Amino acid sequence: KSVRASLASSGVEMSRRDDGASDDPLTQMVIAPSIKFFRDSQMLVRRCAKPDKKEFKKITLATATGFLIMGFIGFFVKLIFIPLNNIIVGSL
Repeated sequence: KSVRASLASSGVEMSRRDDGASDDPLTQMVIAPSIKFFRDSQMLVRRCAKPDKKEFKKITLATATGFLIMGFIGFFVKLIFIPLNNIIVGSL
């Protein structure tokens, strides 16, 4: 009979860590946070719902609009800085 079992049968409770953590530094810094992240990720995936067709189209349109706007901004910045760069480099 183990010490824990004999103490439990006599009514004495021993404190037990339910999180599975130990005093080992590797466990505290790597394994325990990894397990917590995995459990939190599972909970998040279980709570998430797939978007319906209307919501998906709205998200797709917003994303495409953002890509177009950023593309045009990048194009115009490049368009302005090419001649500016030639002026600066040409004067040296």
